[in-house]
Amino acid sequence: MRSLLQTATLATLTLLPMAGMADVRIYGRLDLAPLYQTNPRDGVNWRLEEVSANRFGFKGSEKLGKDLDAFFQLEHRFYLDTGAERSGARMWTDKAWVGLKSRSFGALSMGRVLTVGNSIVGGSDTEAMTDSAGAINSRKGRIENNMNNGLFYESPWFTPVGKLKTRVSAHYVLPEVKDIENPWGLGFEFRQAPFLWDIGYQHDVYRDASAPAAEDRKSNSWFTGAAWDFGQYEVKATYAHSKGYKGVVSDHSLYRMTTGSLSLNAHFGRWDLGVMGTKKLEKNTSGVVQPEINKFAVGYWYNFSKRTKFMPTIAYEELSGPGYKPRSNGFGRARDKRENVYIEIGFRHEF
Repeated sequence: MRSLLQTATLATLTLLPMAGMADVRIYGRLDLAPLYQTNPRDGVNWRLEEVSANRFGFKGSEKLGKDLDAFFQLEHRFYLDTGAERSGARMWTDKAWVGLKSRSFGALSMGRVLTVGNSIVGGSDTEAMTDSAGAINSRKGRIENNMNNGLFYESPWFTPVGKLKTRVSAHYVLPEVKDIENPWGLGFEFRQAPFLWDIGYQHDVYRDASAPAAEDRKSNSWFTGAAWDFGQYEVKATYAHSKGYKGVVSDHSLYRMTTGSLSLNAHFGRWDLGVMGTKKLEKNTSGVVQPEINKFAVGYWYNFSKRTKFMPTIAYEELSGPGYKPRSNGFGRARDKRENVYIEIGFRHEF
């Protein structure tokens, strides 16, 4: 895989000077943070963690006519602390698509695409920062973020009523295996300053690793997010509910997961402030209840420049409820809850 990565990177860099008719850009993000935990399950208080997934990628477009553009994007993700690839079996982990875009009819991309849920309720970078310490992905239920063999459509903005701007997005997957259901999603975004509202539905289908031709389980999720943008300040709330079903393979329990978050983002010159509270509940139909997770986090960004940031974050996390059992709480003795404080001092450079 290392030789494949080197070959692909070298080939892309070699071809860039020949792409005079297209706009091609190399981009990337590198960040790491010393992380201290007061009460880690494995007993390791200090470790080196990434604040968000480290990556580099290529994106480009070419004008084909007055109202038509071709575009592509490839993005590779890796662990900066070890240099290891994030997905050993997949070169372009997060994004790998090509498509056409029209200002009149919207954009259609094909390949390994983002899902509707990841696109419209993914959150800002500031929210991702305050959600990175502790139980991550506590804002979006159990939706899949990416889909292979996918089609993703995003309409242009239009105004159906008054000044209300609206955009529709949808994804649909063509599975590689016969008789596997087609995952799909549909979402709507509404904008009328200073109010923003997103809502969507997503049907996910998972394949069993031991029997790739069989469905492991299915999941239906609906999600919504609303924000009020005051200019210097933005308040945002999200809610998601996921319901799992059995597929062909019967040894996987079903589940119900609900997540909610409330966040405040503020900007003060070179400083950006993020404050977020999240709650996560999960239960499966065999009667097993997962721990209830409550988290509160405060994060600051200091922008040394447009590309370089200093990012200290502190988060308090509590695991409790009926699902927090003595045999699985990591301490070897009965406790009503587990509390942990995360202190993360991050540094990021983008290019």
